[in-house]
This record gives sequence, C-alpha cells and structure tokens, in this order.
Amino acid sequence: MDQICLVVPVQPGKSDDAREFMDELEKSRMADYAASEERIGITKEVWFLAGTPGGDTLVAYIESDDFGEALTRFSGSQNDFDLWFKQRLADSTGVDLNNPPEMTLPELLSSYSSELSVA
Repeated sequence: MDQICLVVPVQPGKSDDAREFMDELEKSRMADYAASEERIGITKEVWFLAGTPGGDTLVAYIESDDFGEALTRFSGSQNDFDLWFKQRLADSTGVDLNNPPEMTLPELLSSYSSELSVA
C-alpha cells in the first residue's frame, strides 16, 4: 500500500478558494468524488490547509495500492468530475494535474497503524 503526502502551495489570495473547493467536494460532489477515487484506485484521501511562513499550503494524504498508476489514470481522465477537480485545484494552486509537474514526494519516515501494532 502506497502512503503518499502531497504538499502544494496555495497561490496568494486563493486560500478561500481552496476552502470553497474542499467544501464543495465534501458536500455536493461527494458521490462523484467517491466514484472517481474508486475508478482511479485511491482508497483514502485526506486534505488539509496548512499555514506556513511562506503562505498557505494544501496537504493531501493519499493511500493507494499503486499511486503512480492512480495518478496516471487521473491525469488522463476526461471524466466530467475529474476535469472539474483538476480545474479547481489549478485555480487554487496553479498545479495542472492534466499534465503533472515533476515532483519529489515527501519521504515517508514513520507510519503507525493500530491494525499493524504488535501486542
């Protein structure tokens, strides 16, 4: 299972747009979101808005059996919801997931799960 953390700076003045994007995702678009995640192979996705000295940042925690394959599927998708999601993310961050930039993912140093703990 891949455990991925994406860290994407929010464009100046776009923090409220990022909040509105996530609010819409959580409310009116949840069924489409769930269908998209299932279709591309994401089993868990959690988004945070983090304030940093350099400005606000979107942080996503993602679980997938194969994140590279899931990203490839999502990037190439022409599904209406996926196109909406990619546009809204680009509006807030400037990142175009139709054509993902080269990126180095944060290094996973530790991961705990109660499901894996030994008594």
